[in-house]
Amino acid sequence: MTPPPLLLTAHSAAALLLLLGPDPARAPKRRRRGEAGGSDPDAEASDPAPAPPEQEPPPPPAPVALPLPPTSLDHYPLAFRVSAPTFNFLSGLLDPLLSDPSLPPSPVLLALALARLASGLPYPALAARFGVPPSAPRAASRRLRRVLLANFRFWLAFPSDPSSGAYSAPLPSCRGALCCARFDGPGGPLAAQLVAGASSRVLSLAAGFRGDRTDIEVLRLSSLYQEVEQGRVLEPGQYLVGDGGGYPLLPWLMVPFRGPVVPGSPEAAFNSAHRAMCRPVRRAVRSLMGWGAISRLHEEESPRAAVACIGTCAMLHNVLLTREDYSALAPDEAEAESDLGEVQSQGDGTGAGSEGFEVDTRASVLRSALAATMRDLRAPD
Repeated sequence: MTPPPLLLTAHSAAALLLLLGPDPARAPKRRRRGEAGGSDPDAEASDPAPAPPEQEPPPPPAPVALPLPPTSLDHYPLAFRVSAPTFNFLSGLLDPLLSDPSLPPSPVLLALALARLASGLPYPALAARFGVPPSAPRAASRRLRRVLLANFRFWLAFPSDPSSGAYSAPLPSCRGALCCARFDGPGGPLAAQLVAGASSRVLSLAAGFRGDRTDIEVLRLSSLYQEVEQGRVLEPGQYLVGDGGGYPLLPWLMVPFRGPVVPGSPEAAFNSAHRAMCRPVRRAVRSLMGWGAISRLHEEESPRAAVACIGTCAMLHNVLLTREDYSALAPDEAEAESDLGEVQSQGDGTGAGSEGFEVDTRASVLRSALAATMRDLRAPD
């Protein structure tokens, strides 16, 4: 029987992947040069289940209920962290860029790469589930990362229209919240600096810094700092808010009033509004950490591959939000803010004036003026 054409609809996606199910005839004859052998560190589960009393071997790291390949349209969010329509959108968009005559069809490459990102499954396990050569999942992951980072960097950028990224409330003229997250990379902790807008869309991402650097050090080393200081990115009067206690007060970076504040005062209202402004960026970080490959980032072959993985997940996060696909969006729960404790703010807690920054009078005046506007606004806690 003639196989179905390349993926164009969700139904043809399921059909194509089913055709590529485990099949001894498709077993590879040899490994591609450089492919890892049977001692791949990915083969171990990050949190193996306890052995039963009979001392039977623990179950494999893959969740038993994970539908790979998906056999239903409802399985796509579980298998790929994207809906079936979004999978088809990405397949049609990336088909000419992902195609390679030496690899499986581009829809299968996309499925393999998304399955790796969504589940964090070891490459050999993915190859066995999809019935493809052992080298295919790793090649698919590398290819997707290369295509996205080389051709779609505009998915991780501030909107060209300055007003489209601004907040109307609770703080006027604010274009986003800045935070520094830390991930367990293959060579040790990695720091990544993010800016997110009101919808939790990632507007700026700089990753690959050593995890032991403070938030201020990461900020000063980032291109975002240079661009803002040179008058780019932000219009006059616009600013970001800094999440965590490691950032200084700058004319374009607002931090909370430190120390005890009088309840009901403008300073208390400003701090409350500031916390509300930081929730979207925390939600974005939680969403990124929900990708299985991020949770097993230490198993990537190099820090460079880990950084590319972070960038790819951030791009996909934005694509999903643009398409109103919330398959990979973390819940908007205020109590979940504390979940970022060990991966977020890292500094000496002194704020403005630390690490070589001097207290800027303009910044203090702007913050006081913003606090004064809070008198008639009720910002959420």
